[in-house]
Amino acid sequence: MGEGRDVETLLSIITVVYNAAEDLRKTIASVKPQHGDKLQFIVIDGASTDGTVDLIKSHEDVVDCWISEPDQGIYDAMNKGIALSKGKYLLFLNAKDELVANLSDLEDVLSGDYVFVYGKANMLEDDRRVVYVKGKPLNSLRKLLTGTPLCHQAIFYRRDLIGSYDLNYRIMADRVLTHALVEKYGLSKTFFIDLPIVNYFEGGFSRQNYERWKREEIQFLECLGENFLALYKRIAFYFKKYFKKQFRVN
Repeated sequence: MGEGRDVETLLSIITVVYNAAEDLRKTIASVKPQHGDKLQFIVIDGASTDGTVDLIKSHEDVVDCWISEPDQGIYDAMNKGIALSKGKYLLFLNAKDELVANLSDLEDVLSGDYVFVYGKANMLEDDRRVVYVKGKPLNSLRKLLTGTPLCHQAIFYRRDLIGSYDLNYRIMADRVLTHALVEKYGLSKTFFIDLPIVNYFEGGFSRQNYERWKREEIQFLECLGENFLALYKRIAFYFKKYFKKQFRVN
């Protein structure tokens, strides 16, 4: 385990990684230019065997705190990062994601008392082509039920209010957490920044596990008593999975 400076910070960036040294290299490179006393950079590695740990060790001038040990998945690793964090706000950047916001432009709003502050994400393919830009003002709690209007990697969460990710969800615990915070504190305690925060590369864990993601979405809605919406999502999922596929074949 590596530990950095014991200083008060405005922001802790938490990156989780497993056997993705080259992806992590890109994230470190994006954080390095803004590294300083107001920024803590934490890396949580899931006991990688591909050289990731050596990469982290070679960048301890940027990585303030890191651990490498087995975990129970992405959100378990993120919870470990929360436990190690010191910043007033937390930003979760996965390995390969790139920080593009200038943190000096965010200091005023992050000095406030918002539950979370959120902005835009450039959604990229591997060839760096921007497919679309995600993120706009959240004007209704129901938007978090019907879809995923925000990018997790473009949300700054208050450390003292975030709690932890629910490990019953392996793919969409971030959406569950964000909904719970808005439900508890209200939209007035959130703030939208009309700026790109991150380059987010498509093809991540949720896209690779689409069926599980949809099952978790239905589970989430049923837990909230949104049975009609859950039924609609279930019908839409099976239609896409079976009937639409059959029509394409025919």
